[in-house]
Amino acid sequence: MLITRDILNKALEDKVPLFHDGDYIDDDVLYDLFCAPAIWKDLPNGKKDLRTLISKSDRDILCADMKGYNLKNPKEKFDKVYCKLQCKSCGEFFPIHITKSQIVNKSFRISDHVKISISNDYFNLFSSAFKVLYNIKFGNIYNNYVCKPCIDKFISDSKQEASKFLERNDKFDWFLSEESLGDWKRKLFRIETTHFKLENGEEIEDGKEIRAANGDIGADEKFKEWQKHNEEVRNHQRKLEEIRRQQKQDEEVERDRTRKANELFLARHQLNTPTQRYINKFCNKDSDIDITDKEIQREALSPEDVNYEAIQKHNSKLYREYLQSPLWKIISSKVKWNANYRCEKCGSTKNLVTHHTSYEFKGIEFLAFHTLQCLCSKCHEKEHEK
Repeated sequence: MLITRDILNKALEDKVPLFHDGDYIDDDVLYDLFCAPAIWKDLPNGKKDLRTLISKSDRDILCADMKGYNLKNPKEKFDKVYCKLQCKSCGEFFPIHITKSQIVNKSFRISDHVKISISNDYFNLFSSAFKVLYNIKFGNIYNNYVCKPCIDKFISDSKQEASKFLERNDKFDWFLSEESLGDWKRKLFRIETTHFKLENGEEIEDGKEIRAANGDIGADEKFKEWQKHNEEVRNHQRKLEEIRRQQKQDEEVERDRTRKANELFLARHQLNTPTQRYINKFCNKDSDIDITDKEIQREALSPEDVNYEAIQKHNSKLYREYLQSPLWKIISSKVKWNANYRCEKCGSTKNLVTHHTSYEFKGIEFLAFHTLQCLCSKCHEKEHEK
């Protein structure tokens, strides 16, 4: 059904529903519903107030039979009416739907169906420029409809024209000249003003940087001077950083040299301590000393000015070598001599060995002979089986 202004006025007069799903409205009804300006109406108190041509309550009545939008189930179909708009470019007529919510809230706009946007428009300059060009070619976007195929063609053609222009080497000079005044391509540029902050906190303009829609950047002379000054400052900072880095490296080298010298001094000093001399003489398996010498035995079993913990740590770490050292041979001989060269378990005189009853003094057994026993090999095995 085509709804004309006469049909609309009759429905308003009778206060009956008018719009149903699939109805068409003509241009006059479209104007009355969405474009008619507010009018003065008398209020009950005698005053006047601006009211829309068709009140919201009347719109509710006109749309009473329409389903509207279902918030709980957005996918559910809802009723729509249609209007026919003529494309400003190709002249063809296209139906555009209007929902119940748009009628009741007077929110239908032709511009909602005209989308002029460029994908990957990083600086939002192409879209802005093409909207200006669109208004020049087709008129105001809010009043004139252009179908989607025509808009896509318009954007494609405009982008080619804009891209060709942006390839020019003199585009920034053109932008700064009077020749560009009033040209839609000015919208393909954006001016970014830089400021210099004074000591009192006040900011003054310090040049202009111009950014083109394709990402190219130009500048005026003042800005170029500012860039040159900043580059000099950055170069100076880089040199200072390089000097500081070199000084830090030199300090690291000096500290490393000092550390190595200290380690060498300590190593040389440690080689001459009584403890180290004792370890070198008695705990080294390759040490060539006479273990039968009474003076050597006394020095091995009763050392003076030594660090027993250091000796024990060394002998425990290299225990297999320690068991072949002169110190262990002297200790083992002393244990066997104390036992009169007999097994302390069975009295055997064959295959005698020295057995640890405790390893608390391992490596420094000369301080605790009570932790050692003279056993024959058989009794020794039995002890370990326990």
